[in-house]
Formats: sequence, C-alpha cells, structure tokens
Amino acid sequence: MEPSWMNQIASETVCNFFYAFFVFYAVLAGVALAGTIGLLTLLKLPKGIQIGQGVYGLFMFTLAATQALFFYLICDRGLKPGNQKA
Repeated sequence: MEPSWMNQIASETVCNFFYAFFVFYAVLAGVALAGTIGLLTLLKLPKGIQIGQGVYGLFMFTLAATQALFFYLICDRGLKPGNQKA
C-alpha cells in the first residue's frame, strides 16, 4: 500500500517526530492554562470579560491537551516502536 522507499523509514524516527509535537503541544497547554489562571487572578476585569476569557482559555487548553495526547497515542499505540515488520 505504501511506496517501497517509505519502508526504509524506521518507526522510531516517526515516533520521535510525533513526540516532538507532543512536547510542543503539552507546553502550549501549560502556557494556556497558566495564562488563563494568571489573567483571571491578577487583573481586575469586568465580570463579563472574565467569563469570556475564562471560557476561551479553557477551550484553548482543551484543544492543546487533546492534540498532545493524540500525538502521543499515534506513537505509543499506532507505531509501536521496537516492533519491526517481518
């Protein structure tokens, strides 16, 4: 199904590629969560803006965390590094 030249790419290489994205999105989720908490606790904003920013921050955190877990699962369950084709 895949071209023959792609068979030369090891699963470990692909896993490392997706793991780098996992780390990036995990950091992004942490920044989104810390920024939202900091914004809501340190600044005196009107209640409506606080609610809107809180919902937006939690939405961004959820997206980044979901994406990070997706990239981790691609490698861990889909590629299974160390198992080579026979």
